[in-house]
Amino acid sequence: MRKTRKTSVILLFITALLIFFSGCSASITAGNFTGMGEGYHGTLTVATEIDDEGKIIGITVGENKETKNIGTIAIEKIPQRIIEAQSLDVDIVSGATLTSKGIINGVANSLKAAGVDPLKYGYRAPEKETKKAATVINKDAMPEKKDITGSITIKDAKGRDVTIDLPVSSYGISTMDVIDYIIPLKGKDSFNMLVASGQDGGGGIQKYEKLYTPIVGNYMEHAGQISDHNAPFDLEMILAMDPDVLIVNSAMSAHKYALEIEEQLTDAGISLVLINVPSKNLDKSVQQTMKLLGQVFQEEERADELSAFIDEQYGLLASKKLSQREDQPTVYYEKSGYSEIYGSTATSASGWGLVINIAGGRNIADELLMGSAASRGGGNTLDPEYVIKADPAYIILSGINDGWLDCIKETKEVEFDITDRIGWQNLTAIKNGNLYEFAHATSRSIYAFYPSLKMAKLFYPEEFKELNPEGVLNEFFDRFMLLDSDITTWFVNLEDRT
Repeated sequence: MRKTRKTSVILLFITALLIFFSGCSASITAGNFTGMGEGYHGTLTVATEIDDEGKIIGITVGENKETKNIGTIAIEKIPQRIIEAQSLDVDIVSGATLTSKGIINGVANSLKAAGVDPLKYGYRAPEKETKKAATVINKDAMPEKKDITGSITIKDAKGRDVTIDLPVSSYGISTMDVIDYIIPLKGKDSFNMLVASGQDGGGGIQKYEKLYTPIVGNYMEHAGQISDHNAPFDLEMILAMDPDVLIVNSAMSAHKYALEIEEQLTDAGISLVLINVPSKNLDKSVQQTMKLLGQVFQEEERADELSAFIDEQYGLLASKKLSQREDQPTVYYEKSGYSEIYGSTATSASGWGLVINIAGGRNIADELLMGSAASRGGGNTLDPEYVIKADPAYIILSGINDGWLDCIKETKEVEFDITDRIGWQNLTAIKNGNLYEFAHATSRSIYAFYPSLKMAKLFYPEEFKELNPEGVLNEFFDRFMLLDSDITTWFVNLEDRT
């Protein structure tokens, strides 16, 4: 009797499965279905043909106003990619981001019209993008194109020979922080000549606008946004703004997107120059970048002056032979962590680890991660028990409290809730008050010499008792920048904790 009941249950289960799967199959109706998606120049109508098994066998984009040889390339390639992959998770066409996404979204909506869930095809719903610059471009405010009087061929940071017509009348940059390397060369003209910039994760376009518009005027009326954060470039916007040269920081991987559209840029007479800050040689990368940009903007003497200033700062640290000292303090670095979650760290081969190394700290992450294939010598997250056992003498943080371009002059109230972690109150660094935070973007900025000097003084107070890192920073701003150093909360410590 028990066996018969068990058999009946199994038969009922199998019957239910058959009904379920036959129902799934029946829910797909072969045919053509239409969906909409937003392209670059308006709504795209996309017709998707599927068979009774849900296979996508045809995609047609209706009449549209997408740009020839830019958006039209996406219209040709994206349907092919979707059909071949039977997936909506396909690579977009560089330079035609909005058109590509519009087609993908149109296919997704047409699948919905067919009663099919597009998620089964790897569809990813549109994410909320970084806030875009809202300024309307005023063509009458664009920099005047000067007559070409000659040209120069330079070797950029990737060893590419790049020819640039001179003089440069206008330029574009991959992210707004690149302008910090141009301000010392061109002053207010660095903004007057700017016609295009990409966005970063911190909303740099808006931050720079807030900081500099009061002193240089409304430069945003002639500066178009050419990319979202960590995204391909908007080729149509670049061509519309028509910079003489596009300067792209390869350290942030933007060069990959830029090289994909280099042929179209070249055809339009736009030179592509790749810079690399920070490179693995943090104590040299700013100077190398300034030399390169000095050639581009024909301001080599000014570039040499700034480079000499920075050479002097790193030269002071090098003269102390800190890397050879046997009393190097142990240091733990962490980014954006909080009480319950440990943030990522960095070895001496990357990011803030480079600064710690220059300043003479012994990074506790090196022993575990320098040879790690997973971290490639860069960053990863350390086991909490390892950190406690290592008992670092200093803890350096970044990315916890907002500091970059926050325009706060006085000491601000901050939070370091990571000190509430289990075992942290017994760490030497915490007991001695040696927990510090630097504005995160500083290590990859033109100002990276400041945290290098500051850490060296923290690690070796007697050795650097005559050094005034804040004084050096102020001198740099006075000599080379348009604003004062109070644009950023550069440094906070445990005493500032709320």
